[in-house]
Amino acid sequence: MGELLDIMGAVVGAGGLALTYLGLRHQWKQARELGVRQVALQTRERETERQDATLHASMLRVAVGKQPSRLGLSVALWWLTVTNDSTQPFTGVALRYGDQALAPAELNGLLGPGACVTKALPVNGEEPDPARCFVEFTDVAGRPWRRFASGDLHRGHLGPLDGEVRWEAGEAHHVRAALVGGSEVSAGSGAIAATGGSLSGGLNARTVVAVVCGMAVTVVMVVAWFVTVR
Repeated sequence: MGELLDIMGAVVGAGGLALTYLGLRHQWKQARELGVRQVALQTRERETERQDATLHASMLRVAVGKQPSRLGLSVALWWLTVTNDSTQPFTGVALRYGDQALAPAELNGLLGPGACVTKALPVNGEEPDPARCFVEFTDVAGRPWRRFASGDLHRGHLGPLDGEVRWEAGEAHHVRAALVGGSEVSAGSGAIAATGGSLSGGLNARTVVAVVCGMAVTVVMVVAWFVTVR
């Protein structure tokens, strides 16, 4: 009888080890999947913030226009006009033509919602280069931006040591993404929720039942074998 108890104890112990392993494996997978979801959520939040900021900055419109000069119809005066089409103010608004500032910033360069500012371009009547007509400004969150008359938008970052602004590449793709990003973000959230509801390869109720049933069958077979041998 003692041998039977030893065998049953060994079987139960092995089953307990198996359940412990499955539980630990389940916890590892849960932690790994949670980490992946958190990283994906943080990345999506940063991208959404970037798209929103870019969309807001793109509402500062830059245009080049001309009008005849009083000196004669053959002479044209060219102007750079900047308009704030957003519902929030921009600061540090500075109109430039290449390296030349068109005028000192007024009122700290404040440009309120719906306001516009126009400055003459120093081109002596010839057609200006749109790639040299731009405005530098700061949004309400303190992010620096540069927008050209061609429509190109660049985001700036202050250097940690020298304080110089370094400009990123164009943001046109972020503007387009912000315009259509609402439905994409909601679809992504649904996909994550669906993924969170399943544990691929993890421990579930059927796995536990199968392990317990296997242990029970094993114990019954060992007892029957032991009784037959005796």
